[in-house]
Amino acid sequence: MMEYCNAMWTLTRKILRLFALVLRQREDFFDDKFPQDNMTVFRQLNYPHVEPGPARIRASQHTDYGVLTILAQDNVGGLQVKLPGREWEDASTPQGCLLVNIGDMMQRWSNDSWRSTLHRVVKKESTSQTDNRRQSMAFFINPGKDVMIESIPDYQTEGEGAKYPPIRAEEYILAKHYSTIPSILAAAGEKVINHGNCNTRMPRHM
Repeated sequence: MMEYCNAMWTLTRKILRLFALVLRQREDFFDDKFPQDNMTVFRQLNYPHVEPGPARIRASQHTDYGVLTILAQDNVGGLQVKLPGREWEDASTPQGCLLVNIGDMMQRWSNDSWRSTLHRVVKKESTSQTDNRRQSMAFFINPGKDVMIESIPDYQTEGEGAKYPPIRAEEYILAKHYSTIPSILAAAGEKVINHGNCNTRMPRHM
């Protein structure tokens, strides 16, 4: 697993450096935002086989909370994305390819110029007995807990400014998590972030 995580970090560094340039920032703009104790999470997701029948939701619609997500998925299908003004579309990936998904924090950094992707997982209506078990691996890239998420000045339009107030990364993620769990759990002070085994420093070399 660590070999996979290290490979994902190498890819993440390349992606974030490209993102920084497109956002008109220094190439290393994101480098110091991922310290040793960053909140990145690696999850192996399993959706068990479902008997034939009507369509059903397997994961409700949502956007990812963090900076971006790198997803490896099998060819069973079920992942769908929805762009503004359009219907739900299947999000399949060719064999050996990965899917990259922008998260809420990147949307806030870009002051809404880039939008986090609304997505869900479904099982389509079917009468086939074919195994529809779905498996995927998600690398949720999150910064250090004390990193401030605030709109990049270059993306604040004249007369409008930042669309979001600055917020610590940990505070933002916790607020998102607590908004999706029963209030009794939040009141009990349960901590729901699983830092996993991938919260290592972003590699400094390709």
